[in-house]
Amino acid sequence: MSYSAESMALGGGGTAYLTGFEALFVNPANLFVQEKNYNYQLSFLQTGYYFDSLQPVSGTKSRFNQYVDHLAPYSTELNLAVTNREDLLDRSFNENRSTAEFLNQTEINWFGIKWVRPEKNFALAARTRIGSRYRLGKGLYSATPLERDNSFLINQSFTQQYQVLHEISFGYAESFTFLNGLTPGLSEFIVGIAPKIVVPGGYLDVNYRNRYQLDPQSGLWENEIAYNQRSTGVLTDRAENFFFPQINPENPDYGMRDLMRPNGIGFGIDAGITYLITFGDDLSVLRQEDEPTEKSLRISLSITDIGIVYQNNSPFEYDIENQVFEENQTGTITDFLFQGAPNEHYSFLSDYFDPAAFQTFSVSEQPIEVLLPASIQAGALFQYNRLKLMGDISYTIVDNAFKPSGIMGFAGLEIKPLSFLPLRAGTRLAPGLPGYFSLGSGIETNRFDINAAFQLKSRRGGPTSEILGASVIGLKLYI
Repeated sequence: MSYSAESMALGGGGTAYLTGFEALFVNPANLFVQEKNYNYQLSFLQTGYYFDSLQPVSGTKSRFNQYVDHLAPYSTELNLAVTNREDLLDRSFNENRSTAEFLNQTEINWFGIKWVRPEKNFALAARTRIGSRYRLGKGLYSATPLERDNSFLINQSFTQQYQVLHEISFGYAESFTFLNGLTPGLSEFIVGIAPKIVVPGGYLDVNYRNRYQLDPQSGLWENEIAYNQRSTGVLTDRAENFFFPQINPENPDYGMRDLMRPNGIGFGIDAGITYLITFGDDLSVLRQEDEPTEKSLRISLSITDIGIVYQNNSPFEYDIENQVFEENQTGTITDFLFQGAPNEHYSFLSDYFDPAAFQTFSVSEQPIEVLLPASIQAGALFQYNRLKLMGDISYTIVDNAFKPSGIMGFAGLEIKPLSFLPLRAGTRLAPGLPGYFSLGSGIETNRFDINAAFQLKSRRGGPTSEILGASVIGLKLYI
């Protein structure tokens, strides 16, 4: 839900936990919750990243370098070969799965400001998100058919979504007076809302369907093929070069900075509600201005990224409708890894897909409208002095580059053996994605916080030493 150090250390959730400026993007209602006495919270350049791969990458430095390489447009110098096919299949396509899904993500919180007022709390923040989500068919790496419905299937399909979003969000939270009149004095309903301006950068959406189904009567393979691709900005130049080389023979060379350039404009909104129950000697609901919340139960619900971006800088769409052929044999398997860089699919699919072989296709250069990655979150947090237990469920509404489809679950624990030393741990459960265990710590005082976190990939045998994600040290100042 957030790539802040605190959220990543707790498994990735935070619907009821996050109370700083990050709550703008997860649950704005939590801006009203005070866990320290301050008037202003300031933060700059908090960054987190997540990078999964088909094969393990040895060494933290090598993994980070490979991640950075595949944020930028694809270069043939980045080609990586399969070194252990059996381990690759066991790692990503176990349990007879026909596809495997991967995520490459980064989030940069350029700045965040939260300020506290007697009846309402406000926050302002700017961030950039870069997401690459792709799905690979097992048939790309294995010629062994899968048994499906009394027949055999080889799936060589491929999908990828890549998107850059720049966001400026301003929101506030306040006590919901109407509902509070129906509850005891030591609890309250809090509502929050955060509209935002969204400026999209590079965008790419590729859907390549290539499935072989064995016909038991004829003994032939029915090959189903379809292709659709949308792109904007500099990614369109490479698309036109690939599909129409006779018209656009040049192969442009671009960098990461080009992908960050604005391609349109959009608007979105994040909103949430939190029911805060305090107990024991915690009177922060009654005396919020001078007493922080230390003993509470929070139950939260939020809906985020409701909105749309309108992209009109070099929009391009290429479409081949679904077609079926009969073949004596299936396609070959590849010896190369796919890592998720934008435009990498042209090289990766060159042995499977040749646009010149299709006479019927459609092309459009109309502006493209893309929904923001909307999702619904529900979470709860139990807080007792230096102990916090939290759990979250998230459901993705809109298929997107940043989040997997369907439901994800998060669980986390925070304990402070010393008042300034938080120790955090957590995990995530998401169908189709690898599990991980997360750890984090830092130093938290009345004047500043410094936190860091990392996530270790988990396989069927348990946790590994492979780092999936990390958040560089995030600094917050309190005035």
